[in-house]
Parts: sequence; structure tokens; C-alpha cells
Amino acid sequence: MEYQHRILIGGIGDDAHSVGIGLLDLGFKDAGFFVKSLGIRNLISSFFDHAPDFDIIMISNKNGHAELYLQDFARLMSQYKLTDDSTKLWYLGGSLAVSESDFQIKKKYLGMGFTNVYPKPVPFTQVLEEIRKDIHRHEIPKRESNYRKNRRRSLVAEKLRVDEITDRQWTREELTTHRKEVLAEWHTGREVMTDTYQNANKQHTLGNILWSNKQAGNKPLFQPRTGVADIEQQITLLQHLEAEGSDVSSVQLDAASRSRMYDKAELGKDLSIERKQSQLNGFPIPVYGVKEVRRLITSLKRPFQLRGGGPDHRFTYEIALAAGITAVEGGCICYCLPYDKLTNPIESLRNWQFIDRLSAFYEEVHDVSINREYFGTLTATLIEPSLAISVNVIQAILTAQQGVKNITVGYAEQGNRAQDIAAIQIMEEQVNAFLHMYGFMDVRVTTVYHQFMAAFPSDYKKAEDLIFNSSITATLAGATKVMVKTAVEAIRIPDRFDNAKAVKLSKQGALTAHHSMVDKEKLKIEKQLIRSEVKQIMDAVMQLSNGSIAKGAIKAIEAGILDIPWSPSIYNKGKVVGVRDIDGAVRFYDFGNLPFDEKTKDFHREKVVIRKNMERDSSIFSLLEKDLSRIWQNDYKTWPLDGTYVY
Repeated sequence: MEYQHRILIGGIGDDAHSVGIGLLDLGFKDAGFFVKSLGIRNLISSFFDHAPDFDIIMISNKNGHAELYLQDFARLMSQYKLTDDSTKLWYLGGSLAVSESDFQIKKKYLGMGFTNVYPKPVPFTQVLEEIRKDIHRHEIPKRESNYRKNRRRSLVAEKLRVDEITDRQWTREELTTHRKEVLAEWHTGREVMTDTYQNANKQHTLGNILWSNKQAGNKPLFQPRTGVADIEQQITLLQHLEAEGSDVSSVQLDAASRSRMYDKAELGKDLSIERKQSQLNGFPIPVYGVKEVRRLITSLKRPFQLRGGGPDHRFTYEIALAAGITAVEGGCICYCLPYDKLTNPIESLRNWQFIDRLSAFYEEVHDVSINREYFGTLTATLIEPSLAISVNVIQAILTAQQGVKNITVGYAEQGNRAQDIAAIQIMEEQVNAFLHMYGFMDVRVTTVYHQFMAAFPSDYKKAEDLIFNSSITATLAGATKVMVKTAVEAIRIPDRFDNAKAVKLSKQGALTAHHSMVDKEKLKIEKQLIRSEVKQIMDAVMQLSNGSIAKGAIKAIEAGILDIPWSPSIYNKGKVVGVRDIDGAVRFYDFGNLPFDEKTKDFHREKVVIRKNMERDSSIFSLLEKDLSRIWQNDYKTWPLDGTYVY
């Protein structure tokens, strides 16, 4: 009989970050523990329900909203100890608050009853060492590994009813019927139907400006990320950034609103106003409603975009479009599989068909072009380009089917310049090719390049160097727009000065791009590889489609032909694994069910073998831990990583 210590891991509340949880799962299993992962977006009560079967309970929150979801922790701990007085180790970690110091955070949650608290990410080795010390200190014995008697059922994905899917464009009547249901979701929905639509400058939309910039062959437009809970602070922040040179204004929706937890978003907004500091990690559009959101966008001079982050933004985007916002972001795959645990992909498909049809409706009725952008970063971590591009292609076709004429496809920098340039260029090429194949000749396609989206360097100078060189890569690739990060990403929540400095630094990088050399042979190889991979994935999707790209996409998810690394979704196969090669490019370590030929697989295998040999390391967990931590631990020479990642 094998005996092990048992660890329970999971994320709490509206937090959708799954990569860290996945790495902990792999790491503790590798270290000899029995591990059960609850995945993301759990209630605090779920951890107490499972606690009797475990020795160590680890709660993760990476989006700064821990306070909103741990208010009952002390009470639940007291109740739990009345029925189970065995020693348990409770750990809390991630990025736990958007405005408090590490000292304040640690004091607060240790006082609630946690054994240890990590206010910011720390190396896995540190966590493992401290857990082993706590186990020894508290004399916690090992238990039987196989405990079927008490084991709770795991979540199982329901069978996807593909026969219910349709590609056809929704009728006005269907849209109207669904809108009545959607707008009843929260009290601010009443404003949408009673307010008169207003748009001061229909030509000054983000889509029109992106297209004009692309047609003129100009350098990318630069867009910082922002989002605070107080509307007055949000207006001040955006006006400051406009004055400092940002080309596009936008807000990121807060995580509570993304999860349709509008009561929590309202609580966060109220606490923010009371404390005079944002307690939310974004701007809660649904809570403010049409008139207040319109006041925000009319206070600005730049085109404005709303950025989301969840599988169902129907209500939020109703508020946004009615208020005059002309650019909204997300899609049925990119905001489902990477961001949600339980949402059925068919349900997500219908939600986003609604949003696409609503966007087209505004153009038909109000003569205003709505730009639809996709979050092609997926989980933002070790994403080989063909996966992101294939998702963009499918979503572009689905959006065009609902009548949208203005689409922006997205990709997140991985760190190898040749691969990243190839990815942007092949993405634009393939999206246009497939749209034309489906008969959509009049859709305007632009691209957005996300500066590195995984854990950022904690060294300020290295972070600045990354931002500067990222802009060079985007400019060389011909990206239409760049989403800008800040040099304090790993240190604290950026303020308006951090954002303004990052925009200026990015523009400086773009101006120097023509001085940078690109290895044309490597670029050619990467483009040929990515083009071939996308063709193989899309051929498989279309073979499953029987003429319906929507059905083909859902079947491809079910079959693992579309498989997103680090996805928290129970509908995602989760077999595909990517690692970096010695030049920092992302290669496939495990292909899962991807429909690649042997030539393609052999290319990736050879790159991975070279990496293993040079690092003298054959452990997949060890390789992944290095790839997920080297950047934020500043353990690399230069950015981009070409030729220097393993040295």
C-alpha cells in the first residue's frame, strides 16, 4: 500500500488564471504527493467540502480579487474545526490584491487562519520546501493514496449536441427575442431599450482608423491596458494617456463582471470609491450602465474599445454598444476554453453569435461600423502559433457569417522574433484566404500584436528592454496595432504614469525597427512551417464540418484537433504540451491529437531533443518550470530570445 500526503489545489471566485494551478499540479505529483485540482472559479465552500480528505489545501487567486471571495473564510474555518480538528495546512497565493502592500496582505490572511500566504508569485521550489517544513513541524502523517471510499466525483464534460448547431445568420426576430432575455440580467439593462442611441462621430471608429492606418502602411497604433473601478479615476487616467500619446483608448472589464457576478463588481466599485483606490482589476461597465459609460467615452478624443475576458459578454456588450462603444473583443473559442471551466463550447458559440449579430445590427440600423477583435493569446503561455491562428480563422468565419465587416485578429508574442513575425504575417494571410474561400470578400482584416502576455520580468530594466524590442518585432511584422504592457507588470498594478511611459517606449522601439536585422532564412522556415500546420488543422476541421464551420469547430474541440495548452475547460482535451527550443521558439512536446504529418512532428521532436541535450534535462516538469519562470525571474540574456535562450 502506497502512502502519500494529499494536496488540494484550486482557484477562487472570478479568477480565470489556470497556468499556475496546472504547474503546481505537475510539480507536486512529481515530488511524490497525491494531488487533486479543482481548477479555476470555485466557491470558498468547495475547499471546505473537500478538506476532510486532504492534508494541504492551496487556494489561488491571481487577479487581485481575493478579498471579495474570502470574506467568509474565518467563519467557515471556525465552523469546520467544530467537526474536524485534525491538522490541516492552508495556503493562499498568487497576486492577491490590486492596491495593498505585501505586508498588509500577509497580515490580513494569516489573521484569518491561513498557515502561509504568498502575496506575489514565488518559485515552486520555495513553496515545496516550506510545505515540507510545515508538514514536519505539524507532524502530519501520510495517508493511503487510494481513497475511493471518500473520493468525490470529478467534473465530466457532457456530450456535445452538434446537431443543434447552425451556421446561418440570425434573423432580426431571433435577435430581438434573445435581447429581451439578456437585458433582464441586471437592472442597468433597462437603459438599453429606453435610451436613444447616440454616436458623435461614426467615421472616427476604431475599425475605420485601423484600416486607414493599415492601408497607408503606417507603423502600428499603440494601445495601453487600463481598468479601474471608479469612473472619475478612469476618465482622468484615459485623458492623461491620450495627452501622453496613446493612439487607442480602452478599458478592461473587471473579472467579477467577466464572470457575470455583478453584485461582486458593484461591491468592488463601492469599496473603491470608499477607499479612494481601486479594489477591482478593471472597469465594471455593467454596473455603471449606458449613460455613465457614454459619459466616459464622450470625454475622450481617441477611438475607444472595450476588452472582456469571459465566455458570455452578451449583457456587457449590450450596454457597451448602446453607450456608443464601436469596438468589442472576444470570441467563442478564445474566451471559452482558455478562460472558463464549465461552459459548454456550444453555449459559448451561441453567445458569440448573438454578439456578432448584435454588432452587425448596429451597422445595419445605425450605420456605425463595429470592430470585432479576438483574443488570440489564448492562455498566453507556450502557445505554438498554429493553434492561435486556427482559432482566429474559425472565429473570423463565424463572425462574418453574422454580417460583421470589420475584424481584428490577435496573437501574443512568445519571444522568438522570427517565429513571432512569421505568426503575424501568416495569420493575416490565412484569415483572409479562408474568408475569401467562404465568400466573404468585403471583410476588412487587421491584426493586433500583444506584447509578452505571460509572467513579466521582475527586473525593471529587463522589462523595459522587452517592451522596446517587442515593438520592434511588431513593426517588422507589419502588425496594425500593439497592446502595450508596462515595466512594472511583475511588481505592482501600473498607474497612469507607468502606462504613459510604456506607450512612449513602445513608439521609440517602432521608430528604430528599420535598424533591426531579421534572419530571412529562419523567417522563411517558420512561415512555411506555420502555414503547413494551419492548413493541416483547418483541413481536419473542415473534414468534420460537413459544410458547417461551426459544427466542424465543435467536433474538433471534442476530438482534440483544437486543444489549448493549460486550458481549465473540462471540454478541452488537455493533451497538447508546448516547450521552448534553444532559441526560445515554442515547439510541440506532446502533439495530443493534432492532425500533423510525420514531417511536421519530426521537426518539433528534433528541436525538443536539442533543447534536452543542451540543458542535460529530460524531465518535462523541469523544462516547463524553466519555461514558465525564467522570464519573470530574469534568467535570460536578451529579448527577443533568438540564439540566447539556452546558453
